[in-house]
Amino acid sequence: MRYERMRRLGRGGMGVVDLARADDGRLVALKTLTLHGSAAEIARARQRIRREAEVLARLAHPNVVELLDVLEDGDDVTLVMPYLSGGTLSDRVAAHGPAPAEEVLRLTERLGGALAAAHRAGIVHRDIKPANVLFDDDGEPHLADFGVASSRDDTAGLTAIGTVVGTPAFMAPEQARGEPADRAADVFSLGATLRYAVTGEGPYGTGSADLLVTRAAAGKVQPLPRSLPPELRRRLEAMLDPRPDRRPSAAALAGGPDGTEVRAAVSPHPARVARRLAPAWVLGGVAAVGLLAAVAVAGRETGSGPATPTTASTTTTAACVDRPYRPCGGPVAPNTDGEACLPGFDDYDEDPANGCEAEPDGLEDGTVLVDRIEGTIVPRDDVDVIAVPVRDSAQLLCDGTLRLTLTAPAGMALRLEVLDGDDLLNETTSADGVPGEVALREPSCLRDDSTTLTARITPIGSDRSAEPYVLERRGSY
Repeated sequence: MRYERMRRLGRGGMGVVDLARADDGRLVALKTLTLHGSAAEIARARQRIRREAEVLARLAHPNVVELLDVLEDGDDVTLVMPYLSGGTLSDRVAAHGPAPAEEVLRLTERLGGALAAAHRAGIVHRDIKPANVLFDDDGEPHLADFGVASSRDDTAGLTAIGTVVGTPAFMAPEQARGEPADRAADVFSLGATLRYAVTGEGPYGTGSADLLVTRAAAGKVQPLPRSLPPELRRRLEAMLDPRPDRRPSAAALAGGPDGTEVRAAVSPHPARVARRLAPAWVLGGVAAVGLLAAVAVAGRETGSGPATPTTASTTTTAACVDRPYRPCGGPVAPNTDGEACLPGFDDYDEDPANGCEAEPDGLEDGTVLVDRIEGTIVPRDDVDVIAVPVRDSAQLLCDGTLRLTLTAPAGMALRLEVLDGDDLLNETTSADGVPGEVALREPSCLRDDSTTLTARITPIGSDRSAEPYVLERRGSY
């Protein structure tokens, strides 16, 4: 097959991506990688590229991008892929903001199915992130860039021992610590990618690559917003569990009956080696050069080329070291995994001996306030949403009044907002045990004003307390 280059789509440190037309008229993206360095380093990079082609030849899934061909010309290697114009997930979020929860649930099933197929083939991706989720013209997502994938058939020495491969903002805690990345690490990275899709932020917040690696290694996963729908929140919390053994399998995410145990596979025929996905991505005429980063990682492992903190860093560990919540040889502190707080808990007193003493209140969004409720703002970005049913008692003087009183614990300030649908009716604040009160008069004497209002309690400032607040009501319309 011959390809006519039409225009340049993008350029990276290791090569370029061009838009081209195949002999059959199909638009394709040509990713040309220029290999350089010593003969041994070039041979190593070629081996990595061939291994990716072999890995992808074992995959046949509609949500994995297809590798059409591999061309070699001297020290240049060109990967041929379909031209995808739907954009990357990262660019879509940057352009349009976070995706609706329904769309993220759809992505969970589609990408979970693609990942399950990879895992059944014995392949671990190791670098799932928003830039490696690509969309076609119909909006279907595709998992891309298996350039740093590992498989049961890996050639020894392709990945340097003690080297962390992946992207800090989306890698699993065990991967950031330099431990072997297995299927559970892929599930975490997919969860981190989906979290980004629905919130615009990864599980470790924002910061430099070094800071994100530190947070990742410690398992400092930020709590999910309470505003997320319960089903999506439950799925993401399970995927982002700092402990790998508690994460679901990729097959469970896709809702399918097949597991992800490695299955026996027949070695691909040489003619099929270049027939399944490559790390391609094109958005609005700009191509992201995914595998270029993989070759850069290979250069780092052999000592050639500059090191990039977003793709690799070196971690060393001693035989026994103190962890944030587990001294060397000691027990794990309460409500932690030794590295970080368990999901939903928080450490407000900064005393590692008692672990994460701030416990969630167990209130679900929409918990009904009858007379009195005690709740906590745990974790620290928690927002409690409470239903307040109001009945109309047919006051003769039309002077029915509903009063809500919020009392914050000492050392903390809270805001109480009372809403009718999206309309804010009134608000008050409470701090250091001093109550705040909202009084709502009966709206009308001529009709039944029975309704259900919403009380929303949010923290003010950065001070937090594990002690409960109290919300009370009295009166009616």
